[in-house]
Amino acid sequence: MSITKIATLHGHKDGITALSAGYDARSHLLISGSDDGTVRLWDLRTNKTVHAVGGFSIDEESGITGAVPAGVHSLAVSCGRFVTVYDQRALKLVNRARSDALAIIDNGSDIQGLSSRGDFVALVDEEGMVGTFDSSDSSPSIERMSGTHDALASCVCINPRLPELATGGFDQHVRIWDMADEILVRSVDAEAVSGLAWANESDSGNQQLINPPFVYSLDCWDDGNGSDTNMIVSGHSDGGLMSICGESEHFWTKCHDYSISALQFVRSKPEFLVTAGLDRVIKLWDSESVLFPDHIAASSRTAPGNSRDNNNEGLKALASFGLSAKPDTVATSDSLPRIFTDNENDILVLSLE
Repeated sequence: MSITKIATLHGHKDGITALSAGYDARSHLLISGSDDGTVRLWDLRTNKTVHAVGGFSIDEESGITGAVPAGVHSLAVSCGRFVTVYDQRALKLVNRARSDALAIIDNGSDIQGLSSRGDFVALVDEEGMVGTFDSSDSSPSIERMSGTHDALASCVCINPRLPELATGGFDQHVRIWDMADEILVRSVDAEAVSGLAWANESDSGNQQLINPPFVYSLDCWDDGNGSDTNMIVSGHSDGGLMSICGESEHFWTKCHDYSISALQFVRSKPEFLVTAGLDRVIKLWDSESVLFPDHIAASSRTAPGNSRDNNNEGLKALASFGLSAKPDTVATSDSLPRIFTDNENDILVLSLE
């Protein structure tokens, strides 16, 4: 297995902060947001911009933190404390952030991330709030979960199979929420899970470089078998990965030499997980090995220990690709074995071969 660059998308004038790929009828689209104050929609069949929305207000405190497809025709963009919804069918080649919007929602606090599933969009903010809205409503409003993170909430993912969403934050927790009842159903303390793993590393003479393990990114795995078990992987500021599978948790240390800024299960090939690290490396992993450490233990004939007594022994990246700059985001396609990531002001299109 290898990762190869096949194209570079030029157009943004500043760093790229958000990437997402379309799905179903829009699987040929890639959506990007940048610190140049624009969102671009790219046609991956031609690698050209087909729509651009400009005029988003960017400053040192806030920028474009999410740009996701929603429903059949909608697009949701978060910038600062606002989420703006657009009808893609009404977009011209060049559009203005406010005047061409279908709806503008004021969250009250700066939004840190978006995730979508069907018409529903989930968001998290700097105050730790978790909420959702229906993009198909004529006047959408945010429904807030009855609970928050204890610090900034940094990432969110709607489960592709269950009516749940997962969030991560700077309180070092991954939390799972029931979208229908708007309640917290489970909370996992990454610091507790990682502490034993790093203790094992310290016994071997290795030291943890960053503590505590802030949650920077996460994604939910769809095994394609309709499982009703939560399977989540989160990326952390200490370069580790934490897997949550049912009631078990496992922490893999030293997956990157520095923070994992973004990750995603490859939509067209969910047997693979891709991670982007601030060590300027993209890595590819076997999804089942990350989620189910017993598989590695069985193949190496070593005991896995309990779900929280673990380290990185046996987990190896399948492939890696070096970048010239620190990546902020990563996305994958549901129709092609492609990885998209930012490299300075450009978007790299990477192929799995």
